[in-house]
Amino acid sequence: MQKPTSYIWHLLALYGRKVSVLLLLLLAAPSVDAQQLNLPQYDTDRRLHFGFTLNGAYNNLQLNTSPDFFGIDTVKNITVIPFYGFGLGAVVDYRLNKWFNLRFLGPTISFAQRNIQYEFDSAVYNRDVQIESVYLDFPLELKFRAERRKNTRFYSMVGIRYTYDLSSDQNAPRSLNDPVVALRPSTFNWEVGIGLDMYLPFFKFSPEIKLSQSFNNVMVKDDFVYTKSINSLFSRILTVSFHFE
Repeated sequence: MQKPTSYIWHLLALYGRKVSVLLLLLLAAPSVDAQQLNLPQYDTDRRLHFGFTLNGAYNNLQLNTSPDFFGIDTVKNITVIPFYGFGLGAVVDYRLNKWFNLRFLGPTISFAQRNIQYEFDSAVYNRDVQIESVYLDFPLELKFRAERRKNTRFYSMVGIRYTYDLSSDQNAPRSLNDPVVALRPSTFNWEVGIGLDMYLPFFKFSPEIKLSQSFNNVMVKDDFVYTKSINSLFSRILTVSFHFE
């Protein structure tokens, strides 16, 4: 399993410029009037707030090949093709103190797809295996908030997420001509991210960027070459969320 820190730096190298542009656009958003203090008692009047969240996700898999990879049925190469997905869910936010909030984003339903391409010595045997998932997510996060500056407040978060795949192919029939790479229906994931609370006149809007990866190998082994040539698969997701509270 790849260390979380190396994974984070790898993704930041790939998407750091896009993330910076997004944050600059949000800071320059004309809807936040720097001269007027919106919702001045929002962080003190109540401990519990509710809302909803919308997100877009870049879904990928960390693939580790089997030690016997090059000796299995003339497999030459295996490539993961990531796809974009989306999701929506509820927000339950509980203020612990001035700096920390406990946040539950769930249940959240998410739609994801990843393809695995198999290249054999003979191109006629090449295959693309689609992995489509409908996730029911239950994330629990600890949110650390910086000092409020007028109508904005930066924050960082860490958390864990339990995910159940409603469309898992774990028990689907499979053969050499009908390949299946199934993922386990139940997984646990770690999450880290940063965001910006923006206090608008009638609600709080919080854009957020989050990285996550499964703790455990999510692949279901079978007796066919498509999983025998893979030692492990770990779910990887880069998520941009928009929370409304």
